[in-house]
Amino acid sequence: MAATLGAGVHAAGEVCDITGTAEPVCAVTAEPLADPARLVECHPHALAERWLLENPGFVSGGNLRWWRDHFFPAGTEYDALTAAAAAVPAGAEGVVFLPCMQGAMAPEWNEHARGAFLGLTLAHSRAHLTRAMLEGSAFALRDVITGIRGAGLAVRRITAVGGGARSSLWRQIKADVTGLPVRVPRDVETTATGAAILAVLATGLDTDASATVDRFVDYEPAEHEPDPAQTTLYDTFYRAYREYYDSLYR
Repeated sequence: MAATLGAGVHAAGEVCDITGTAEPVCAVTAEPLADPARLVECHPHALAERWLLENPGFVSGGNLRWWRDHFFPAGTEYDALTAAAAAVPAGAEGVVFLPCMQGAMAPEWNEHARGAFLGLTLAHSRAHLTRAMLEGSAFALRDVITGIRGAGLAVRRITAVGGGARSSLWRQIKADVTGLPVRVPRDVETTATGAAILAVLATGLDTDASATVDRFVDYEPAEHEPDPAQTTLYDTFYRAYREYYDSLYR
């Protein structure tokens, strides 16, 4: 809740995507809502008279850390991984990654699901697999946003925070996969900012919650807009991702 507030996400329809070891996804709503598919829960927002539709988080950055630590030389930077992945076309030339390394939290809660690379050929490299991992998390994000919409909330934008939000490539993939604009705060580690905002409000130094948030949070000037052509491509790749998941675990 503090990370969402520190991201400046407090208006209905705004989504906070927290890409750390896990990837909680929260959407603000003005009233409690229920997801009939039970993919997202309804929690109180940090500010009064607001609520959050939240998926507690599929493993995301943790998958990338596992991949780097076990399959790359010691000391390899994440930027090196994502730079190589950026040279691979959308869809990773057929490689699909299911980000279920500790069970699934999307498209359903399933403790029996396991991670998998599918569609591999001899033509694929580590860069293809890295790209597939970034896309797999974006597909899971799309699953959660579908659940949020299923609860009756119209979503309009994603704010990306956490360590994974530093990757411009990952942010653009998420924009293209979801069809939503993605913005990022200048400081992506937003939990402490959220706690500071709550302290200001609690001590009475300020009483206007929305204005306080706006004074604390600043964003990079350019948002990532979805590319319609890439979004159309990703619709096809997403269907393949869901077909793989459903074939293995449903």
